[in-house]
Amino acid sequence: MNVTDMQQLPASKGALRIQVPSLAYQRGTVQCTIYDAQQSPVRMIPLEAGHVRGVYTLQLATLPAGKYTVQVKGQLLSVKLEQ
Repeated sequence: MNVTDMQQLPASKGALRIQVPSLAYQRGTVQCTIYDAQQSPVRMIPLEAGHVRGVYTLQLATLPAGKYTVQVKGQLLSVKLEQ
């Protein structure tokens, strides 16, 4: 793993915490898309760039537990959501 790679961080149940280091040094809004196991988009969340260390907590309590894929600026990350 590269230090610029997106990664999942520990989070409370129903939440997804990701780190996107490249966003820490950008400005504006970036689209984050969450895909289910069938690669269908289930959430589209705008992220405001410029957060410290590029860390974001996404509230996804309405989604069932399982495996998802997060896409931000062309980067893909497989994640597991717990409820």
